[in-house]
Amino acid sequence: MAFLEQPPVPQSAQRMVWLARAVSSVGLVIAVYVGLYWSAQGETVLAFLTLAIAVAYLLSTWINPMSPWLWISLGSLSVVLMLLDPGVVTVTMAAAVALLFLMRGRMRIAPSVASLRPVFTDTVMDGAEAYVVELTDMGWSHVGGYAFDSARISVTAAVLVHENLDRHAVITDMIFAIESRFADSRFLVTLNSDRTGLPPNYLANVVSGGSPGALALAHQQALDILATHGMTPLQLDEEAIVEEALASEVETTEWTMQNRSRGLFDFGGGTGQVDTSSVSAQRIVSWMTSDRVGQTAD
Repeated sequence: MAFLEQPPVPQSAQRMVWLARAVSSVGLVIAVYVGLYWSAQGETVLAFLTLAIAVAYLLSTWINPMSPWLWISLGSLSVVLMLLDPGVVTVTMAAAVALLFLMRGRMRIAPSVASLRPVFTDTVMDGAEAYVVELTDMGWSHVGGYAFDSARISVTAAVLVHENLDRHAVITDMIFAIESRFADSRFLVTLNSDRTGLPPNYLANVVSGGSPGALALAHQQALDILATHGMTPLQLDEEAIVEEALASEVETTEWTMQNRSRGLFDFGGGTGQVDTSSVSAQRIVSWMTSDRVGQTAD
């Protein structure tokens, strides 16, 4: 299930995750109080609804704090409490909602473009070792990496290259991506998370919560589909793979910084897996005809 298969929570977010769980526990206690009150008034349906949403929120926090369902359930709980008990309890829960939505934004590890730098070593970020091994066992080669600083942590992204030299992978302790470049500076990028906006010259192939191996399979399937549209990936320059990965990171980061239209409410809508569906076909055509962003001509 996609709900349970979200990316792991990095160490940098653990403190906020525990705070979210503490708030969810308090919210459950409040909901129990409101639910018992309405039950005593004979409003069993309202009581059940309040408790059900509160329990769903508590479970989502403890099972998968990075899931967007957590925020949806929390918002639903807040609305229900506002309708049922518009008093001090509502104000308290509204403050908790605002706090956790703010935390959701801060839990994202946004690269500082100025700090992006190549790392020409076999350094792998703590927590990402097994993911790198998974791809190397499939024949990929670890060719180096790059690093960047965010507001809370320094991140190292390992860069691996496929034996066909037509795709590279970037792996941290939380985010996995496989990317191929096409003519006219267009890219296919297969991701394990759909919460990151991409420029229009990037075709997102999202496999939520997928492992590096699952992403590798999905990327090959997407390449096969694009081949039917006459799109063939370009060969990578063996001497400049890390530089190309770094340049792509800079482009997507700068574009995201300039296009934050949905802010904290951005759950990555409008993306999905590249497949044979009509919706996917429309996305492919749109990608093939989109204007290039942030790239010079080949």
